[in-house]
Amino acid sequence: MKIFKNDSVYVQNNDLAYLNSTDLGIPASIYMKYIGNGKMITNDNNRYDFIKFDEDSEIEFFKGLDWIIDYNEVKDLSEDEIIKLSESIGKEHEEIATSFNSMSRKEQQQHNDLITKCDFLEFKFYSIIDFLWFKQGHISMELPEEENVKIKKDNNIN
Repeated sequence: MKIFKNDSVYVQNNDLAYLNSTDLGIPASIYMKYIGNGKMITNDNNRYDFIKFDEDSEIEFFKGLDWIIDYNEVKDLSEDEIIKLSESIGKEHEEIATSFNSMSRKEQQQHNDLITKCDFLEFKFYSIIDFLWFKQGHISMELPEEENVKIKKDNNIN
């Protein structure tokens, strides 16, 4: 999940770990903030922790990654709306996969980008589910600054 605030963006370790496993060109400043001076290991203890990025190029980079869910776009959704969103992502994934699988081997080789798109949609789907579980109180994460207060109030409602 990413959270845009003022002149910065906060991104979860989970998203950064997945980003690091892709073939996307990652700006060096993002990579260095993620790994620091050593090897960054993302596990169940820190996967929902946020790292702050405040350089203009970093913010623009994350704006272009639509497979990382944007907190500001999902924070006010009801549980039913979140489920519908996940279903629409699943349907889009299925449509792309079906289209790709119906292609000849030669066509598939020309459309490898569809595999990547499916991978990103799958990651986004599971991120939406994580957010739903967070809203329901099944998993915990600490949001940057004042966002914490809003979600905790939402959790008390459910």
